[in-house]
Amino acid sequence: MKEVTGTGKTVEEAIESALSELSIKREDADITIVELPTKGLFGILPGKNAVVHVREQFDPVLFAADWIEQILEKMRINSRVGVRLQDERIELDITGNNLGVLIGRRGQTLDALQYITTLAVNKKTAEFVPVQVDAGGYREKRRLTIQKNALSAKQKAVKTGRKFALEPMTPAERRLVHMALSDDHDVVTYSIGEEPSRRVVIDLKRD
Repeated sequence: MKEVTGTGKTVEEAIESALSELSIKREDADITIVELPTKGLFGILPGKNAVVHVREQFDPVLFAADWIEQILEKMRINSRVGVRLQDERIELDITGNNLGVLIGRRGQTLDALQYITTLAVNKKTAEFVPVQVDAGGYREKRRLTIQKNALSAKQKAVKTGRKFALEPMTPAERRLVHMALSDDHDVVTYSIGEEPSRRVVIDLKRD
């Protein structure tokens, strides 16, 4: 949270100076008058400027929702944004039409939107705040699909005695596969390749 001390010949001038330095509006600021201005005395004693302390009032949840809405408006996507704070993570859920454009291939566009939103939010916070952006429940559907494919590949590996490589995935998606099979007694998982073609291999445990 940013804060500055502003000075000016008047209280209003001092406030405007501080708001300008913070690049925020008055309604987003907590303003404390530290010292009122005084006039000089007979040209002998100098007058004093007004001094104010201005602190940015920042709500990361509202900011994230507003940020996403502005991006969607520029993309001309007619949608609604639901927002909640879950386990100290900001979760944004986009609903509406034409969400396929927003999700992109394997969720790449959605991941990019989540990344820039996370950067925008945390540029204004002292401590890191995780952000998740979802659209039409895509992430839950994708999670279930990944787990289903992982279990299916595991069964094939056990049946055939051969290892199986899944499709290329993002780091977060690969973690889902590792977690889904982490306690399995028959197979092990590991990743091979370079981004963005890195993928998970499911192989039999060897004695």
